[in-house]
Amino acid sequence: MELLSVANSTYFTLLSYNASNDVLTLARSFVELEKGVLLIVNGSTSLNSSLSSGNYEVARQHIASVVDGISLVRNSLQIISEFSFGVNGSEASLNTTALDELVVEISREFRSKENAVNEAAGLRFSIFVSKARPFVGENVTIFGYAPNMSRVVLHIGNYSVLLPVAEGKFSYVYSFPSTGVYEVYAVGTNATGEHRSNTVEVEVLRVPVFITFGTCANLSGVCGYVSDALGNPLKNAPLVVRWGSTARGVFTDRDGQFFVPLKTTGPVWVDVLYFGDEVHSPASAFTEFVPQRVPLIIKLSVSKVSPFSGEATVEGRLLPSPGGLIALDVYVDGSFYSRLFVSKGEFTLTIPTGSRPHEVYVVFRGNQRYLPARSNTLVITPPLIPMARVALFVSLLVIAFLAYRMFGRESSGSPERVEKPDSGSLEWGLKERAFSSVREVYVLVYSALLRLRGLPRSTTPRELLGEFRRFPFGKDLLTLTTLHELEVYRGIKAKASTVRGAVRTASRVLLSAIIGDEL
Repeated sequence: MELLSVANSTYFTLLSYNASNDVLTLARSFVELEKGVLLIVNGSTSLNSSLSSGNYEVARQHIASVVDGISLVRNSLQIISEFSFGVNGSEASLNTTALDELVVEISREFRSKENAVNEAAGLRFSIFVSKARPFVGENVTIFGYAPNMSRVVLHIGNYSVLLPVAEGKFSYVYSFPSTGVYEVYAVGTNATGEHRSNTVEVEVLRVPVFITFGTCANLSGVCGYVSDALGNPLKNAPLVVRWGSTARGVFTDRDGQFFVPLKTTGPVWVDVLYFGDEVHSPASAFTEFVPQRVPLIIKLSVSKVSPFSGEATVEGRLLPSPGGLIALDVYVDGSFYSRLFVSKGEFTLTIPTGSRPHEVYVVFRGNQRYLPARSNTLVITPPLIPMARVALFVSLLVIAFLAYRMFGRESSGSPERVEKPDSGSLEWGLKERAFSSVREVYVLVYSALLRLRGLPRSTTPRELLGEFRRFPFGKDLLTLTTLHELEVYRGIKAKASTVRGAVRTASRVLLSAIIGDEL
């Protein structure tokens, strides 16, 4: 039964996905194969029970059921063995030789049991059916014994058919057109006159119906397929689809398929009902519908970086506006920082800046309506502390004055040495001397930045550059560092024009460090 259930489920799933005819034929053959195996197994068990109790008339009926099953298995195996499919560029097929040989052995075994039953019970004019309660359209084998007769008339309700008799036996395959109770019997004639067999009552039931459906591939609703137990699609079948407090009537198309669009904000359970008709039984099925989730865009921007409070204000925007409460996780430098609950399209968060740049982004884990999302990554550059800005601004004024003096002497033909004014009272320890090299300019900037960041004197120029790489003056500091390295490490004496350029670059670095984003 489990194998039959799997085969049926696979077949109806293939139908719902519009599989090719070849694939459907193969799947249907497996369904028929499992039905045949079920008839053989059940018939064999019932036959052994009847033989044990000496009920030979019932045993004959079970033999007819087994013979019907053997016929189904043979036909199915033939279709399966003829099917071929491509594997790694070559054709392959299913080898059914072992199963074919097994069917021959089973058939031989039941023929011997049939002969034993006939010898024990004696041959009498009688009929049997392979299934006493079939459904409309299902094939039923009517099997009979007619000793010393050449032909018989088989009566099935109001229908009659003349059948030949071979070796004292006859059979006929019939599918009942409608529900009800049918009387089946046979009339035959031999040398002693006309004879009537026993009468068998057959109760014909409505055809079982199967509904297979689920969420459509595009997540816009539910798609499904309705068929009967014979694998035939139910055309124009009326259905009722219910979800939540909503119900909607739909009809299947000519292929037995149906589609119902659903607009929900979250998963819902959907029921599909078919109430049946004179031929088909009622059926129902249910599944959970998961609606299509909407992409959520999160955009972050820096609103303000305060040098006094040491905090940065970040503004966020959600597209579309969530229209309900959602949770956003805030990450700073790759670590979880806090969780926000937002219900509108905009939000604000505050991040402590400290003394180093920080990377900030927001993560949304997703919910029933929206897909998971991650914002852009912001790099927040901390402002320098106010006292350091003031001191550095004074230093900048000194450098600007020295640059002026240097340019003035050059234009008057004086030697290219610039005297620095007396600035011994300045925090940076400037003394009255001339800038004659890039190194002197760099040392001034180097010392100033070390003090601003509280870095040790062991910090190398490259480490200092890495510390300020993301600051607005990072490129100018790189230029100044490169000129310093060329002069100090490679021994290339800078020209006067290069020294003047280094002074201008240093001025920009210190100006940017002082004023920062507040220019």
